[in-house]
Amino acid sequence: MMKVQSFSQGKVANKNEDYFNYNKECFVIADGATDKSGRKYHNKTGGELVSRLVVKEALHSKLTGVELINFLNKRVHKLYEDLGIIKDVIDPRYRFACAFVVARVLADKLIVTCLGDSGFRINGKVIYKEVGQIDTYNSEKRAKYIKKTGDIAGSREHIMPLLLKQFSYQNNPRHRFGYGVIDGTDTPAKFVKVFTYPKNKIKTIELFTDGYIVAPRGATINDWELAFKKVEQEDPDKWKKYKSTKSRDDRTIAIIKF
Repeated sequence: MMKVQSFSQGKVANKNEDYFNYNKECFVIADGATDKSGRKYHNKTGGELVSRLVVKEALHSKLTGVELINFLNKRVHKLYEDLGIIKDVIDPRYRFACAFVVARVLADKLIVTCLGDSGFRINGKVIYKEVGQIDTYNSEKRAKYIKKTGDIAGSREHIMPLLLKQFSYQNNPRHRFGYGVIDGTDTPAKFVKVFTYPKNKIKTIELFTDGYIVAPRGATINDWELAFKKVEQEDPDKWKKYKSTKSRDDRTIAIIKF
């Protein structure tokens, strides 16, 4: 028997770039990021399109690890072709990008593939979440600016040159700020994390996007939402205790109980 619960909320109404879905053997959570073109495609952002495509294609495959990432990049490349923007995405600023976690049951094992800053927790105890060095750097710059000026509303614009510069670090294994995403190009293997667990040892697995900054002790949606609300009360604009590059983010939690 298996029970799956999920909750997802966009930072802006009707524009949620997170997505979760599952089947009997596979559970996928994705956090999409929109390109800097400002375009909409069939009234959806690039982040919405890529998160839904990645989840759909991961569920339809049997792959894990680097092979899965390579497969998904090919599907995103095909999406660019279908949208007629293949020439534009030579510039990384105009690519859609996606972080994700895939938990796949294969025989007597649970194999988890991670890319980017979404995370997971096993049995309410063992947690994995990667925080990129570039995000930490940019968050500190934003916090220092707000502390100096009090300008929360303009803080994102202040660090925008840094956010644009970080596209040169995307899927770049040579730079100290390099980080990996699915964006329709090649994702270096060093950014792909794979974890294998005996299936019979797994009671729960929680998948979450980075909109949840702190994980709760409990393993229910209500627990996660209470943790989110506590963060909002303590640091609503995310520049003091919970530094971030922005005040708000989409958030998604999925809880699978075996």
